[in-house]
Amino acid sequence: MKKAGFISILAICLLLVPSCRRGKDPEEIKAEIVREVNLAPVLYTVKAKAQVIVTEQDEPGSFKRYFGDRVVLVPVSATLKAGVDLSRIETVIIDRSDNSIHITLPPPVIEIESTAIDNSRIVTEVAPFRYDFSEDEIARIALKGRDRIKEALPQMDLVRPAQEEAARMLAGICEKLGYTNVVVDIPDYTVAQYGSFLKLD
Repeated sequence: MKKAGFISILAICLLLVPSCRRGKDPEEIKAEIVREVNLAPVLYTVKAKAQVIVTEQDEPGSFKRYFGDRVVLVPVSATLKAGVDLSRIETVIIDRSDNSIHITLPPPVIEIESTAIDNSRIVTEVAPFRYDFSEDEIARIALKGRDRIKEALPQMDLVRPAQEEAARMLAGICEKLGYTNVVVDIPDYTVAQYGSFLKLD
């Protein structure tokens, strides 16, 4: 009889657990999830390589052009990684009709992991009366490669795969915390917004 009574109490407690979770407001749920993801907040899931050509030459109308052209093309390669900082979750909505939790994924983060100059493919055109490009000049010119890469971000398949992988992991974290009916909303972004995802040093 005592055993039967214990089982009944246990069953009631198990039924009450989901009810307690459903009783939480969005801010409480968000805080709970963020505490969990803060163990590894930035989730980099996609890597890619990019190559751009940086060009430098005298401005049109420059008096230096009277002594001939001075042009250089510097190939710059970069390794990029993309992910989502899950600790930046802002929107959590609870749908009481089906006890589902809707979480909007934060914006992605893109980081340039490394850059390198392909010295074997540098092309220069320097007139006889002009100075050749020095190593310091080429290194300075190559720094502009970051701007070219930033412009090329929308053409790289980085953002969507990173978002989808982060959504899967976020849903898994929520399930671990006991929330089984979780919908992760993945925002769409315009081309103009891609540059803001780049993490600067």
